[in-house]
Amino acid sequence: MQCCEGLRSQATSRRSLLLGGAAFAAWAYLPKFARAADGRDPRLVVVILRGALDGLATVAPIGDPDYAGLHGSIALRPDGPNAAVMLDSFFGLHPAMPEFARMYRAKQAAVIHAVATSYRERSHFDGQDVLESGFAGPGRVQSGWLNRALEALPKGERVTHALA
Repeated sequence: MQCCEGLRSQATSRRSLLLGGAAFAAWAYLPKFARAADGRDPRLVVVILRGALDGLATVAPIGDPDYAGLHGSIALRPDGPNAAVMLDSFFGLHPAMPEFARMYRAKQAAVIHAVATSYRERSHFDGQDVLESGFAGPGRVQSGWLNRALEALPKGERVTHALA
């Protein structure tokens, strides 16, 4: 068995080749980008929502006319008891997140809403593996994308601890 045989389990399409090439090109600039924040107190907080909490239960598109009808009794509402904390005229946060709303308004936090990987199978475990590994398919590597990014930093600039 050769070292990369497991990576050849799927046929390569033109689209996957272009996406892979773009990701590889972007990766070359990651260490430079990560160091560009000197003079500030840069922090990257990545929140991966697992289990029953999903993006629509946390940051709801309340301004979407179809949202309330599709989510029924669990839909966040802009008013009434347990009203959502409105970020703008379209998105509202779950009422348990007023501190996040404060940070958002102060431009200390951001929401990257409705993003997904290209993985479209039915396994939540494999989907989580894809998300955490940064690769297009499950079971390809034993390290995560964030750890690989941190390892790419020069030794003097590496993070000394992390929390998972």
